[in-house]
Amino acid sequence: MSCGPSAQTFRLLDAYVGWDAGDAAQDSKYLSGFEEPEGVRLAARFPGAIDPAILMSCIPPARLARGCGNCEWYLVTAAPPRSRLLRRAGCNGEWTQVWPEHLCPSGRLLNAVAIATRRHHLAIADRDDDTVTIWSGGGERLTATIKVKHVGPIAFTNSRELLIARRGSRAIRRYGLAGDYRGELPARPPGVVDRIAVGKDCAVWLVTRQRENAMSLFYLWRAAPDETEFRPAPISEMVLAFKPTGLVAASDAGFCLESCGPDGLPVRCCYSWYGRCLDATEISSSQGTPRQQQGQLLTSPIDSGIPRCKWHRVRIDADVPAGTSLEVSVSTSEKFDKTAAQGDPNSDPQWKDFPAGWPHSQDWQKPAAGATDFLIQQPPGRYLFLRMRLTGDGHATPLVRRIQIDLPRSTSLEFLPAVYRDNPRAEDFTERFLSLFDAAISDLDRAIDLFPALLDEDGVPDEVLPWLGSFLDVIFESGWSPERRRRILRELPKLYHLRGTVAGLRNAIKLIFDVEPSIQELGQTRSWGGLGHDAHLNSVRLFGKSRARFRLGASALSRAPIRSFGNPDRDPIEAGAYRFRLALPVNDLLAKTGRERLQRLVESQKPAHTLASIMIGGSGWILGTWSQVGVNTSFAPLPAPVLGSAGNVRLNRMSVLWSGPRGRQSGVTVGRAAVGVQTVME
Repeated sequence: MSCGPSAQTFRLLDAYVGWDAGDAAQDSKYLSGFEEPEGVRLAARFPGAIDPAILMSCIPPARLARGCGNCEWYLVTAAPPRSRLLRRAGCNGEWTQVWPEHLCPSGRLLNAVAIATRRHHLAIADRDDDTVTIWSGGGERLTATIKVKHVGPIAFTNSRELLIARRGSRAIRRYGLAGDYRGELPARPPGVVDRIAVGKDCAVWLVTRQRENAMSLFYLWRAAPDETEFRPAPISEMVLAFKPTGLVAASDAGFCLESCGPDGLPVRCCYSWYGRCLDATEISSSQGTPRQQQGQLLTSPIDSGIPRCKWHRVRIDADVPAGTSLEVSVSTSEKFDKTAAQGDPNSDPQWKDFPAGWPHSQDWQKPAAGATDFLIQQPPGRYLFLRMRLTGDGHATPLVRRIQIDLPRSTSLEFLPAVYRDNPRAEDFTERFLSLFDAAISDLDRAIDLFPALLDEDGVPDEVLPWLGSFLDVIFESGWSPERRRRILRELPKLYHLRGTVAGLRNAIKLIFDVEPSIQELGQTRSWGGLGHDAHLNSVRLFGKSRARFRLGASALSRAPIRSFGNPDRDPIEAGAYRFRLALPVNDLLAKTGRERLQRLVESQKPAHTLASIMIGGSGWILGTWSQVGVNTSFAPLPAPVLGSAGNVRLNRMSVLWSGPRGRQSGVTVGRAAVGVQTVME
């Protein structure tokens, strides 16, 4: 129900407001999800069964196990022809055999049925050999062999233990990494264990399988370390306990893994259960749990509170997959009497097992097939009855999230002159005609109202972030986490405003590489402008033209560079202009390919006419932004000079005066020392 301070203009049917289902249990027959925001759907034939597609997104099948890296996977193949251990290292790489038979006869498998991994440890269950082998180093060294008959799924725990389930047994055994037996879990499996896993909450998760009319049904169970029995677990808890596996499809033919590509978009690779590459069309997606093929909802009378109300429009927010159908019918009445039901179940043989509702079968308005937006063409009445019928193929189902009923009728005719209402038949036609355009305009207005939500970096799903980045002219690295991508998108308006400035470049580098750089504009280090309030004659060296570039009759040999471009008279002004130095310490993000990425970032953020020199890491340290101590400078006393020993020595240029024999024995003193010869510390 929708209410407010003013007269109501619509009624909602959804999980938040309610679906106004009738009192009788038959009024909402074979439907579920009335209290779930996802929407109403056909009910499952076997309540509690888990959709395999949702299950494998968190817990992979027993033959698959994820390695340490984001794209590392292990797969054990079945026999015949022969059982092998395969490994995939790259996101788009092929499966390779871990143990070549001619090099490692001890790694020969008879019929491996399950695999488990934890960091650098690897465990394989071989049913024909009745053994479970534990390896370290990703399969390089055999550390333990456990003899277990009728071995089944296995899993590592967070406490460095291995759980082993057995066929035909209701006990789950615990072993150490050295193969020592440590007892059994206090909780017993409730059925045949198909796979086992341990979540981030240290709880043990079981997936049991049950056969029903040649169908495999999967059920999810959970037991905390201190619990004595497994309890049914909802999907929401499983999603929080496990990281997404990247497994998006699986069938008897093979499976598909999805990973993030170089451009940030998902890339899907499909393989057979023997590690051969397959096309995605060769792997049929999971059909989900069996569902009812028909379902119906009959609402109670929806009261408008307006006598002889002229109901306007029905809008349905729903997904209707192929092979399914959705039909929403309405009827109106000025009064309602529960004891005088007029519906006839036999009027529609396909729905004879469902109640027909209170109105007569001839009074229902049935829109065109597949219509999700239609006008209510019913006589004026205070009450409205709604009937929703869903059909499916036993697996797929329509999903109805919301139904909005507009009232009373309001169209663009209200803005036209009164002459268009003189004729009742013409008025009715004009209203229906204008409502077609009103519907399109309202959809556009709704899209405009919701468009800012697409630019909300904190509200969109992780899959939308690459598109949002490309929309804002930003390409994400494949290894960036969703949190880093959202932080970059959040700071983009500020970065665009400061682009081309020192502050903008510093913020961009700190945002991408998690380090604050030192940026020095070389044009500001020119000595010709270094006069201050404490400058004295002969104490500050101005710009020397003889050393800016070689000039005949003015420059000494080997003292000035030879330049063939530019105006020599502008050398004092252009020395160091349009150049800057960038120095930053090394970290994990800059260890491998950081220089290339940093170079691309600097080129995209700096002005085009400037030239940057980049220094990453080093053994020295930076003192302020003027002097680099440790690169070409050392803190050490200078040798005592001897005037005239090596030629004429000019004081104040090439020597350091020392004190007499009774004075200090060091030529470097804090506050009076000369660091190096050509270095000035400020």
